[in-house]
Amino acid sequence: MNYLIYGSGWESFIVIMVLFGVIVPLILFLIGLIQIGKNKKKGQLILIIATIYSIISFGVCGGFGF
Repeated sequence: MNYLIYGSGWESFIVIMVLFGVIVPLILFLIGLIQIGKNKKKGQLILIIATIYSIISFGVCGGFGF
């Protein structure tokens, strides 16, 4: 019963990891869109990195416990 009331202590860690998996690719995506107007090759590289980062982060985080 105590476990149900106070939780396991991992809730904040899980929220931080999910936010880290969402916010970083989103920021990279926005930077890539800005850079693609200035330097097409650099912008495409940043967009590719953002895509790979999001695939890996959700693949690894989604594999734990689900």
